[in-house]
This record gives sequence, C-alpha cells and structure tokens, in this order.
Amino acid sequence: MSEHLIEYVARDRTGITAVVTTTSVIDVDTVIKNIHAGHAGYYVAADSWKRTPVRSMSFLGGAYLFANWDGSKRNMLHDLAFRAPTRSIETKPVARPRPGLPRLLAALFGRRRSPRH
Repeated sequence: MSEHLIEYVARDRTGITAVVTTTSVIDVDTVIKNIHAGHAGYYVAADSWKRTPVRSMSFLGGAYLFANWDGSKRNMLHDLAFRAPTRSIETKPVARPRPGLPRLLAALFGRRRSPRH
C-alpha cells in the first residue's frame, strides 16, 4: 500500500473537495475510495516528527476525510485549506435615473400621466 503526504486541501462551502499531495491533486471521492479499498493511505505531518493518518469517516448519506493531531474532536484537516489571496475592489457609485426618464418611459409604453391640479 502506498502512502501519500497531504500538504493542502481544497475546500468550498460544502467541505473538502480535493487534497494536494506531494505528487498530485486528487479529488476527495477518489481519496475516500482508496482508503476504503486499502489501495493507499494518506497522512498529514502536523510537525516534523509526528505523522497523523487521514481517515475516512462515514455518516448518513456519505463519507468525509478526518484528521486530528492534537487530541481534540475537531477535524483539523480543514486547517490545511489553501487560503486564496484576497484583494479589495473599488466600487463606483450607482448612477441615479434622471428626472426626465419616467416621462420618456411613459411615452414609450403608453402610460399617460394624470393631470395635476
């Protein structure tokens, strides 16, 4: 059985979607199948001397990857998520419609303005 070091994970709003190993990027469903079949093992290196195995945990309707290197019940595999760089975007104020626009629209679409007294 081959073993793969997971360096990063890719996530979206639903959870972990892929893992980045030292040799490739593998989708999470393939990793789970490999673990269940015994074809490959995956681990994370929490620090330089400790290897923590990545397990596949089952729940209603599916499975997910789990790793914990500090003894808590928290899935620490999420800590390996790649953080995309962010940047601020300049927003411009929205132009307000000009006063004559309602009259133009009424003329185009046949609405008549009621006379004001």
